[in-house]
Amino acid sequence: MTDIELQAVEDVYRKLVKGLGHERVNDGNVDALIRRAVQDGHTVLAIELREWQATCGGRAEVPSTIAPTRGFNKEHVKH
Repeated sequence: MTDIELQAVEDVYRKLVKGLGHERVNDGNVDALIRRAVQDGHTVLAIELREWQATCGGRAEVPSTIAPTRGFNKEHVKH
């Protein structure tokens, strides 16, 4: 990472610690943000970033663990 990229990650990280800046997390910075959170002992933030990575990051398809509601099929869809 270049100095500019590192500074951008640091800026996003500082906002995340304050509960802001979630919209600035992306595939390009999530790994660095996770490492930074682990380094500082922000376990919950690291977990949240890993969850974002698993569901939004597009790296792997994560199957849904939510069971469909009763009656959820094409026959019951309202048109």
